[in-house]
Amino acid sequence: MDKNQRKASGFKKFLAGKYTKILLILFFDIGFAVASFCFARLIFFADTPLDGPYARYRVFEYAVAGVLVLLTVAMLIFFDCYNSVWRYAGRVAFFKVFLAYFTALASSLLLAGVLRIPYFNIRVPITMVLAYSMFSFTLSAGMRFNYGIRNYVRHLSVRNRSLKRGASVGRVALRTVVIGAGYTGTAFVNRLVNNPEDGYFPIAFIDDDPEKHNKKIHGVPVTGGRQKLSETVERFRAQAIVIAVTSLTKPELKELFFTCSAFNLPVKILSDLIDPGPGELTHQTLTLRDIKIEELLGREEFKVNKTLLDGAVKDKTVLVTGGAGSIGSELCRQALEFGCTHLIIFDNHENGMFEIGEEFKEKYDTQKYSLIIGSVREKQKLEEVFLHFKPDIVFHAAAYKHVPMMEHSAAEAVKNNVFGTLNVIRAAEKAGCARFIFISTDKAVNPANVMGASKRIAELAVQEIGKTSKMHMAAVRFGNVLGSNGSVIPIFLRQIKDGGPITLTHRDIRRYFMTIPEAVRLVLQAGSLAKGGEIFVLDMGEPVLIYDLACTLCRINGLIPEKDIEIRETGLRPGEKMFEELNYDQESVDITAHEGIFVTKPEKPNVQSFRESLVQLEKTALSEDNQKTAEFIFKIVPNLYREQA
Repeated sequence: MDKNQRKASGFKKFLAGKYTKILLILFFDIGFAVASFCFARLIFFADTPLDGPYARYRVFEYAVAGVLVLLTVAMLIFFDCYNSVWRYAGRVAFFKVFLAYFTALASSLLLAGVLRIPYFNIRVPITMVLAYSMFSFTLSAGMRFNYGIRNYVRHLSVRNRSLKRGASVGRVALRTVVIGAGYTGTAFVNRLVNNPEDGYFPIAFIDDDPEKHNKKIHGVPVTGGRQKLSETVERFRAQAIVIAVTSLTKPELKELFFTCSAFNLPVKILSDLIDPGPGELTHQTLTLRDIKIEELLGREEFKVNKTLLDGAVKDKTVLVTGGAGSIGSELCRQALEFGCTHLIIFDNHENGMFEIGEEFKEKYDTQKYSLIIGSVREKQKLEEVFLHFKPDIVFHAAAYKHVPMMEHSAAEAVKNNVFGTLNVIRAAEKAGCARFIFISTDKAVNPANVMGASKRIAELAVQEIGKTSKMHMAAVRFGNVLGSNGSVIPIFLRQIKDGGPITLTHRDIRRYFMTIPEAVRLVLQAGSLAKGGEIFVLDMGEPVLIYDLACTLCRINGLIPEKDIEIRETGLRPGEKMFEELNYDQESVDITAHEGIFVTKPEKPNVQSFRESLVQLEKTALSEDNQKTAEFIFKIVPNLYREQA
């Protein structure tokens, strides 16, 4: 950059500075005031003789002019009319300017009255003062609000043309119905009126408040309540819908979204705002986003039982196996967030450990956690780690979880999911650990696949050992979590991004879903309830059709399922069931101290037979014979679903 360019750049920065802009506006206000006085004087004295009653006024005319201009600027400063962003100025800013000029006018008239007393005998023309105030206010307010006025006029013009022709507003702006004419919705529409380049052109409000019906806000009509949505979309030829209601619950948002999505239009929502006040709502916060899939699934999240949560991790040393995975990493985050003394993150995934290390070093003191790379299949490594750190509670989340992969690798599933779990239990007992929590899955119930069956065997091991162990033990069983590594939602989103097709195994397949943070909070609270080998089951709400899930993701992304993008069935994979279950029919389920956590009463397996089966299973797995290993797994956990599969 040469010298001249640097000078030009510096001058532009100077002009863009806050105080430079204030000085420029002040300069214009003074100029407008002087010009208004000259114009008012010219009009008043055009037909008025310069001598006579106003002869003495003419002697002091410049002084009077100076006082009027000074009063005007002083009132503008007093009413804080130089600190607004005029591009986004609204009624409050306009009222301040109006009040400043009204006060200046009142002061000027009072001054004119004082000057008329015999002592001064200066007759200031009242009509001229009124004309001066009117001209000055018009020029000053016009300068401040010209951007909004121009865009509002353009808004009305384009709106009328759009409604007459049914055309799109320009090349990118979409005719938009805004649901919610409260503070947030009206502020958002005001922004769109002033910024048509944002791509959304407000044509109508929908609001359930009957007092607002058939009225206009920022020139945009409120056509009625939600029952009028269909009529409004058709009448105004809407091209998009924006939800601007900040007080919706999850079920209400879900219902409203599916009502809107029936029109096959893009549906957006304003960025998260919780009861925003006038001082909190800014131009930057009024941004649109897509509705998140987790907002449309399930029910309201369960409240945290702080007593249970503190009993699990607060002031304790916590060890998490599989700590770099989807569930494990969230267990680590929440353990630190809820006050553990020290966290040990144990995993053999190098990249995942690096990523969580990078994340945590920006948020937490590095003395609060330790990163240990290792496998749960290494007995000696586990013992060394446990004896060194002596954790109070262990969350065992390390496992192979992908159903199709484990169908071809039964030996690995057993070595990791079954005997890796036993290794962690034994190391924890040896180190005097107080609690052990095993992360299980709904696929362990009536398993039709190797992965689910291996987790079921691990559950039985927890039940069997937990009866006699000094360590309080339990398993926590739940379904799919939203957004976990390799889960269906990220796959669907990638397929949508690639233009399709979206592939699913069967359109009638159902699954349970829960967000990762909520599942982990419930797991932590279940940790306080563990005693002697219980299996806790999380309340997952109602199961979801995977086909409906795919259609919802399409609509969130502004696509019409089966029209804009293909949804293709590929057939059930080996070991895949049409639906999952959270407990066996023969298991009795009881409530616990937490409404979102249930407990199943432990079965009474033949302990000797189970132990002998584990010995034989280990030998078979170590032989690396996947077929024999799979066959033996389902001798321990027989199931009709496996035979049908």
